[in-house]
Formats: sequence, structure tokens, C-alpha cells
Amino acid sequence: MSSKRPSIFAATALVYALLCVSFFSMSALAEDAGANKGAAPANFQPNTQARELVRKIVANELKQEQLDRSHYMFKLERVNPKGSKLQEIIETDQGNVARTLLVNGHEPDSTSQTAEQQKVQKLLTDPDEQRKRLKQEKDDTDRAQIMIRALPNAFFYQEIGRDGDVIKLRFRPDPNYQPASREESVYTGMAGELWLNLPQERLRKIDAHLFHDVEFGWGILGKLYKGGSFSVEQEQVDGSHWDTTRMTLDLTGKALFFKSLVYKEKEFESDFKRVPDHITLAQGVEMLKKDSPELAQKNGE
Repeated sequence: MSSKRPSIFAATALVYALLCVSFFSMSALAEDAGANKGAAPANFQPNTQARELVRKIVANELKQEQLDRSHYMFKLERVNPKGSKLQEIIETDQGNVARTLLVNGHEPDSTSQTAEQQKVQKLLTDPDEQRKRLKQEKDDTDRAQIMIRALPNAFFYQEIGRDGDVIKLRFRPDPNYQPASREESVYTGMAGELWLNLPQERLRKIDAHLFHDVEFGWGILGKLYKGGSFSVEQEQVDGSHWDTTRMTLDLTGKALFFKSLVYKEKEFESDFKRVPDHITLAQGVEMLKKDSPELAQKNGE
């Protein structure tokens, strides 16, 4: 079964790292908003036109979510301090399904392959499991849309450069912004740079960091530490379809007084190939079998 984040819309993946942060802010209250004042460097000069450009591009990203219903097969590699895993993933109308190709550069052992297939079989045959996953994906979708809709209002923006069709902006929190949801509270401690593709009106890349600790539950439930960072990139991978191609997370903190939180991971997505529209979960599994003779043999085909 796939562990890939749900395909809400290509640009929402661009704020996936924010979801990792906001997951721990479900009961969050960021530090006093006054801590934001003075966070911007002396040469930071917010620009109204830049902010409106972000607003326009965010609106287009939300529009593309409604228009682009295509599905893809692709490879996802995750690398963290524990090792690496390479998966092949197929998107379907009922969610994503995957098979593991390599673990730390080697084919998974028979025990791991059997366990993975049991999870896939449970997903195919258990309606409760399907409903559970769809609900989780919907919850992630809702949080992602909250986060991306807030981008134009939560920050001041300044143009700092151009490279062909791409404009580069620096962003800092707007100290007058009042988060409308708990998820958005993390924005009060965040700053960074944003790249926008002008002709296609798409978010291209975001680099961000926490410039002060962000507490949740008044620090009792935990916090994310100052200095944490993430970077996410998306590209046009096929026709007009954009998708995430690279992500780096480097976040640390604590939960429940003493438990350490450490997110150090890189993700790389590649080899995008379009699959039929409205493909079902069962059809996705069959496609993975055909792409894996060993898997088909194990299933008696």
C-alpha cells in the first residue's frame, strides 16, 4: 500500500512540508506574534505587487486542482538516516497503491514482500480500510488547502531576482496577520524564498525555515525548534501536468515534554508516466503485477 501523500493538486505537494509541521499544531498556539516583529532583515522591502502576484498564482493552483484529474505512475525514493527506499506508485480514483523496488539499494526480502502484499490485499477487500484511508486523505486535503489559501495573506513578499520565466520572492510573516486556523499558526514563525513560474502561473519552489521556536499547547504538548528548514520543488512533468520532484525536510523539536521529534528526509520523484483516467484501485494493483513478473508469479498468474 502506498505511503505517498495524497495527490490533492500538484502545488499542494509544494506545501507538504507545512503539513508535517501543522500535524503537530492541531492544538497549537504559536509564540506571541510580537516575536515576528524585527524578524525581517533591514533591507526587506515588502511589495504590494509581489503579494498580489502570489494571490493570483495561488488562485490558479486551486483552479488546476479542479481541472487536472489525470493519474500517473512514477517512482518515489525516500532517503533518511535509517536508509533509503525506492517505490513504484500508481495513482487511482480510490487512492494510491505501491510496490517496493529497493531497500537500501537491494531488493526487499521475501518476508517484506509478503507483508506488503497482505496490506494491499486488505485494502482491496476491506471496505472499512478503504473508507479509513479516504478519510485520512480528505483530512490532509482540507489542511493543505487551508495552508495554501493562506499564503497571500500570511506573508509580505519582496522580489529579489528573475531567471527567465521564473521570478524569485523573499517572504516574511505579516505581523498583523491573524491565523484563521490552528494549522496556519506555524506561519507566524516561518520565513524564506518562493519561486514562481510566470507564464504558467505555477508555484515552482519554496525554501523556508523557522526563525523562532513554534510552540503547540503552550509548549506543554511540544514545539518545533528554531532553525528547522524544508525545501520543495515541483516541475512540469507531462503536458500541462505539474508534480513534486524533490523535497527536503530538516525539522527538530519535542513532544510531550521529553520525546524528541526529528524529521530528516529527502524525497525524489521521477519517471512519470500517465495511466488511464478513472483507474480503480484493483486495476492499479494489476498494473503493478504486470510490471513485476515476480509479483505475478507469487499471485499464481
